[in-house]
Amino acid sequence: MKDLLCDISAFRYWRLPPQVRALCPPLPRPEEDRQRYDLARNPTAAVALGFPLYTLVRTRNKRTCPASMRQRLFLGELPRESVLETEHGFLITSPLLTAFIMSRHLTDLQLLLVLAEMCGLFAVCALPAALEAELARAIDSGAFATTIGWVRCPSEDGTASNLWRRDALVLGRDLDRFCSDVCGMRYGNRFMTVSQLVPLGAASPFEVEAYVLLGLPRALGGEGFCGIELNVEVALSTSARAIVGKTRVYIDLLLSSPDGRRQVAIECQGKASHGRAGDGLRDADRMTALQAMGYDVLLLTHRQISDEDRFRAIVKAVCRMLDAEYRDKSPDEQRAEALLRSELFVDWTKLGVIDGKMPVRHKKTRSWTAAVLSE
Repeated sequence: MKDLLCDISAFRYWRLPPQVRALCPPLPRPEEDRQRYDLARNPTAAVALGFPLYTLVRTRNKRTCPASMRQRLFLGELPRESVLETEHGFLITSPLLTAFIMSRHLTDLQLLLVLAEMCGLFAVCALPAALEAELARAIDSGAFATTIGWVRCPSEDGTASNLWRRDALVLGRDLDRFCSDVCGMRYGNRFMTVSQLVPLGAASPFEVEAYVLLGLPRALGGEGFCGIELNVEVALSTSARAIVGKTRVYIDLLLSSPDGRRQVAIECQGKASHGRAGDGLRDADRMTALQAMGYDVLLLTHRQISDEDRFRAIVKAVCRMLDAEYRDKSPDEQRAEALLRSELFVDWTKLGVIDGKMPVRHKKTRSWTAAVLSE
């Protein structure tokens, strides 16, 4: 019987670009490698996925503990379409079941970040040196074109980054259906609560971080702006087209006033290209074109959101543009923001990694219960 990969092993697989997966050999069949000696030397397991491999088992008597494997026990009926076949000799949990199993050792915010990547238009994948070299050789030899698979975003200096562009692994309707399947399970209600806050269609970690700080309820440390849309396509008017020379552009984050009369377009300008090369607000012409159509436009940098004073000034500016009154945060809200910031700015390449010991912050992190969300 084939191994069923789950947890961080499955998450790493879903983060691998298809052109990289094509370079990976199959895993040895368990019945032909009972002691897992061949598995230990297999480059897909050892390099691409990393040890230990996490597998899902359905009964307690199936649990074993070889050095290269860890098991996750899942009792009861699996959600619909949650186990998928791979071309590498193993089964794998779907992206959503992967996140659901990972939720056992993630904080609420970490779970939100994992889901935001799965529901977003990006993946963060730091390739090991061996895989990086193999990919470069395959491209140089013409084994496959650079246009096949996901698109790698360049960094500011033009070199390859860990950020890849792709279609969303999970759509909003998929997330809703999965939540209905797990609502009665252990961890199900928590998963549903977090899923309500997940941004759909983010194009980079930066956009997710900006969305979290702006859109989460104040009780959870955010600013409480409602109805934020990500990567909104805007068809330009005739006069705006003349300014920018395009028929449409994309807005990274679009904030609207409660009555819908005022809108603020926010462009996230990161160190690396965080989304679609050449799209969105990339220069003064695009900004001018959107302003000509009635949008207020703000450029946002990572330094501004990571610095509390700078970010507070940005929030007050957004409130003025939306004709909304800014209210200073209460002591409880300030503590919630400090806790949120302590967890938010992470190394995304290590997101979801199991380090063997539960961090202290897991014990301190406030649970995002329905009661808190209703405040």
